[in-house]
Amino acid sequence: MSLPALVSPGPELTREELVRYARQISLPQIGVEGQRRLKESRVLVLGAGGLGSPVLQYLAGAGVGVIGIVDHDVVEVSNLHRQVVHPLTSARSGVRKVASAAAALRALNPLVEVVEHDVEITPSNVLELVSEYDVVVDGTDTFEVGHIVDAACALVGKPIVWGSVLRFDGQVTVFWATAPGELARTMSDLFPTAAADADAESCAVAGVVGPACGAVGSLMAGEVLKLLVGFGTPLLGRLLVLDALDATWSEVPFSHVERRPGRSSAARGASNIGEPYSYANQGAAGVSPATRLFERQGAAGSGDALASGGSAAAPAAAPAAPAAPESISVQELKELLEARSRDEADFVLVDVRETYEYEVASIEGAELVPLGQLFTDAAREILPPQERVIVHCHHDGRSRHAAEVLRSKGWEDVVFVRGGIDAWSTEVDPSVTRY
Repeated sequence: MSLPALVSPGPELTREELVRYARQISLPQIGVEGQRRLKESRVLVLGAGGLGSPVLQYLAGAGVGVIGIVDHDVVEVSNLHRQVVHPLTSARSGVRKVASAAAALRALNPLVEVVEHDVEITPSNVLELVSEYDVVVDGTDTFEVGHIVDAACALVGKPIVWGSVLRFDGQVTVFWATAPGELARTMSDLFPTAAADADAESCAVAGVVGPACGAVGSLMAGEVLKLLVGFGTPLLGRLLVLDALDATWSEVPFSHVERRPGRSSAARGASNIGEPYSYANQGAAGVSPATRLFERQGAAGSGDALASGGSAAAPAAAPAAPAAPESISVQELKELLEARSRDEADFVLVDVRETYEYEVASIEGAELVPLGQLFTDAAREILPPQERVIVHCHHDGRSRHAAEVLRSKGWEDVVFVRGGIDAWSTEVDPSVTRY
């Protein structure tokens, strides 16, 4: 069922616009009037990464009048296989993502206006960001930010086109708390309970195939056009799930769930929208939520769980997680390594990344024991239970997990390194390659 167009037609199209968008205008669902609506539209895209790349390119190509880009990160070579909006050259590494993506869009279509928001999304600034646009696209793939954005958009009545990709799997849907009729949906209807932080299941660790991002991002862009112009049937109450390994798409319906105030994730997220906020103590590493990715979790609709990555959404009354293991900073690790070189400290530094990662970058003095081999006989010779053990990985998701498991198996003196080798590279030894 088509919904009314979100945007009224803008000014008459110029000859240049008629020529550029001719193949799109020829579609009866769009036509000249629909193209004028697109010209008058304002769309905010959160994230200029794997999902944001195709979304941004297709929205610019379609002639969306104003495109806002929100990101607070830099271009990295290891991400270019999927973040295709950025020029595919290592010379762009280190450039601000917002600036890089904006330059690409302006080159692709000089007729659209691109607004750069090089900021981190927080409850204190999210309302100001989303209020200025007609549709919000959430390509952050970040659970915490997703609920913040969902709560803010519910307050101001903005629809959200949401997507997520990990490994070969993708998901896409639309949230809109004030959708007409019985189509209202929020993120809490799909994810009623908050997922745990998922550094151990991020793209940097688990991996992601680029074309899956392209497939999901393209669908997200299509959902935006449908909402703006008013054609087709939007993905409200429907989750599309991609399995790129089998080349299949599945559709999973989910319903709006009435909850008492304060019980849903979105309601909790809305409680401090507009208030000052700091990410200073969010986790042992101080890593902001905008840098963490969704855990592959189940999606609930009408009380039924969808196994979207091997696990269902946790029940509201789930038991508390065990206390996190102790950790040290990279500066503390540097001091300990120096002390060990003077025979003033005794410990084993264990790198739980994969072999190919170790070949890219390593910390001198670390023993490589990939996470999957942690409890082999060979590994026990390197890190016997009676030794003091320090574990590190790329960031700290796998090492945190390794420390927890080692402690549960009898190791008493185990700590992990906050920020991992990436923090080591940025804070201690810049000669160590970042990836």
